[in-house]
Amino acid sequence: MLISHSSSLLPLLLLLPLATSLNNGQGLSPQMGYASWNDCASEVTESRIRNATLNMISTGLYLKGYNHVNVDEGWLKGRDDLTGDLYENPKKFPSGMKALGDFIHSKGLKYGLYTSRGTCQCSTELYDAIGSQGFEEKDAAWLTEKGMDYLKEDSCCGGSNNPTDGFTDYGVMRDALNATGRPVFFSLCGWYSWYAPEGDNLGNSWRISGDGTNWGDLNSAININSGLSKYARPGAWNDPDLLVGTGIGSNSGPDACYDPTEISQTSEWYMTDLQSRAQFSMWCVMSSPLLISANLAQVSQFALETWGNEEAIYINQNFRKYGDEVDDEQKIYQGIRVSGEDLAYDKPTNSGSGNNVWAKPLPDRKWGMVFLNNENEVSDVVCDADCFAQLWDLDTSGGVKYQVRDLWTHEDEGDLLVAAADGGFAYTAKSLDPLGGVKMVIISPVN
Repeated sequence: MLISHSSSLLPLLLLLPLATSLNNGQGLSPQMGYASWNDCASEVTESRIRNATLNMISTGLYLKGYNHVNVDEGWLKGRDDLTGDLYENPKKFPSGMKALGDFIHSKGLKYGLYTSRGTCQCSTELYDAIGSQGFEEKDAAWLTEKGMDYLKEDSCCGGSNNPTDGFTDYGVMRDALNATGRPVFFSLCGWYSWYAPEGDNLGNSWRISGDGTNWGDLNSAININSGLSKYARPGAWNDPDLLVGTGIGSNSGPDACYDPTEISQTSEWYMTDLQSRAQFSMWCVMSSPLLISANLAQVSQFALETWGNEEAIYINQNFRKYGDEVDDEQKIYQGIRVSGEDLAYDKPTNSGSGNNVWAKPLPDRKWGMVFLNNENEVSDVVCDADCFAQLWDLDTSGGVKYQVRDLWTHEDEGDLLVAAADGGFAYTAKSLDPLGGVKMVIISPVN
């Protein structure tokens, strides 16, 4: 789960052909739902998952597309010495994993479980368990028998920085899942961007960076993802990690899962509500998985409004339909960075740098755009004529007008204006807050 990014092994990809591909019909749009890791770390319980299921419904998020409930690390007790079968921790999951899956399915949601491709799971000071290496076929059969619809497979204890091992191990589990005959969304948690060129052969999504548990980590994930747009498409998505809340109700406040002083790796977790909204905006334009990892019973109304913004979700879940006449390099399903530089954030000094503009092609010749301010003071963020030139099908001749709609105020702003100096379009997102100020718009042709 917690590993640094490296791209030094990317050339090795050319030496690693894969014999079998994944074609399971899953993930035709990025996955949405709840995942327990940043909410409970390894201290997840059956009660917490049942409540998360009910909260997904009571908050209205389920009706907006959030339909996965994923149990991350912490549910497993061990493996039977005689049969080799997995078994759950009976104190934390007294009804068993099958009964939990039945409960989630009875509410109309999908059921996710967790393992690791190595000999062990990633573990915390309060938990450790075995991985699936050497038992992939048996584990896949056991997990699907419990009703699993989604598998996150981590990368601990499996030669994490070696593409040869990673591709081989994930390929074994891919084939084991295919052999069960049950459609299972397969989420690879490998932490490196070099999974992206081979990702669609292995799984439905693949982690591209280390754990995104705070604003600095998420800055790094955005930077990495800016070079990976061409690998994303229906059924196959780059994954910069979970949607992170503020920690209220997770490791602090009412209904907290655990004491953060007992799990050292959680010490740098969580963000402000403002940064959480910036993350959500970026994840939508990047076609990233929208998996909320927070206690929905305790988060702020601001957070619920953020994750429940249907206009923003539209950008995440929809994409341009391309014909044969469109060049391959223009068949983009994930947003692209059209202006700005790599982002940076230093937590000890609470200082950042960099502004970004991202754009994603949408149906009906629309474009979704995000303007992000990561500087230390209130700033304007501009998309000038050179920036808009990368939105390749905008008509700058004056024959088509484009309307701008702000997706956070839910207001139409009027027409996109032509910059007098060069005849191209220009737009300024004005006075964005520092260190995570964001504006999200849709540009739509109106004639």
